[in-house]
Amino acid sequence: MREAQQQLLFPRPQRGVKALLAVYGVVGLVAAILYNYVPSVGRQIFLWLACFPGQVLRHAWTLVTAGLLADPEHWSTWLFALVGIYFLAPDLERRWGTWRLLRFVAISTVAGFALTLAVGAVTPHEARYFHPSMMYGSAATLAALAVAWGRENAAQQIRLYMVLPISGRALVWITLAFCALGLFFPASVTEGVVSPFGGFIAGILLSGSPSPLRALWLRFKLAILRRGPASRARVVRRAGSPSLRVVTGGIDDEPPKDKRYLN
Repeated sequence: MREAQQQLLFPRPQRGVKALLAVYGVVGLVAAILYNYVPSVGRQIFLWLACFPGQVLRHAWTLVTAGLLADPEHWSTWLFALVGIYFLAPDLERRWGTWRLLRFVAISTVAGFALTLAVGAVTPHEARYFHPSMMYGSAATLAALAVAWGRENAAQQIRLYMVLPISGRALVWITLAFCALGLFFPASVTEGVVSPFGGFIAGILLSGSPSPLRALWLRFKLAILRRGPASRARVVRRAGSPSLRVVTGGIDDEPPKDKRYLN
């Protein structure tokens, strides 16, 4: 029992989680060092990786690379991203496999920034917090990981901040509350106040076995197959022929005289 609790508190990362920790750790740390100590080069690199709403069509890669960045002037966001990946992602990789986990992280990152762009397109410019000039950070990714872990482990307990025990089901609602806090403290959300909600939605749609999105896709494919040519095939009958015909078979009541037919 003690060994199981130890593994739950301190999971053993597999190759996918190790890769995520390495990428987030190196990119965030190197970008902060260059940004603060070699500003002539570092700030240009930082701006090249960050996401600018007005330049997304020309710099589409920033929908992913911006999620790897952390606040270069505050170490807490960088460390919080690494801790969240370390405690939440190993269980998901064990359940899903490496490639599904990596796809999930990439899609949730893009979903966060995409939702910010979509909301910005329909809201007035006077609501300036819905129109960030620059977006970067991992809030959407962490929200998606927390929701996915909570849905996959609804009855399992995790220690929030390594102190407070909560169930996976409660973690989903706590994650939603953290997303809502960004609306009241917008300066703390460098991704844009809507971005964490994009990660939350991605976590709901893409977690589970099968996930709600995959289940919907499978139902759609099944409906297509049922409407295919094979399901519409009909028996062609001659005009005037009856709908049912009796086909005689078997043997007569009296056995045949030729005994060869008895074999």
